[in-house]
Amino acid sequence: MSYRAFRKRVRSWIAQAGGDLSVRFSTDRESGRHYALCSDGTKIMGNSKCLRMEVRWGSGHRAFTPAV
Repeated sequence: MSYRAFRKRVRSWIAQAGGDLSVRFSTDRESGRHYALCSDGTKIMGNSKCLRMEVRWGSGHRAFTPAV
């Protein structure tokens, strides 16, 4: 997924959750990975080659989103 699509998807999730979270986006162009760091400590990671994303929170918890 493109970096633009990644940002749009993450912003949509935050809006649906209704939380007052701020998000800082970054990307690593060499590896093709995209990152979203939320103000509550949640990390969301995506990749330019795959639609699936990984969400990490708390002390070692993680989940994968389905490829949509």
